[in-house]
Amino acid sequence: MKVEVSLFGAFRGHEPGDRVALTLPEGARVAELREALTQHAQVHWPAAGSALLKYSAFASQSDVLREADALPADGQMAVLPPVSGG
Repeated sequence: MKVEVSLFGAFRGHEPGDRVALTLPEGARVAELREALTQHAQVHWPAAGSALLKYSAFASQSDVLREADALPADGQMAVLPPVSGG
């Protein structure tokens, strides 16, 4: 399945249009997306700190998803890095 991930926060600016397209097996889950995006980051934007992906949340267009959740059929996802401050 084709998955398009919108990049926010610390990941913004590392891909044209702040999006990255990945191909994953049909029925893929968030954990598989996290692994694929981590591998992509290590190759294409190593200075961004792919380790930050370990602590980032993944969301569909309507919900924050857990590791075991299936990716939405439309393949539209967002990666939300942790933020700090107050």
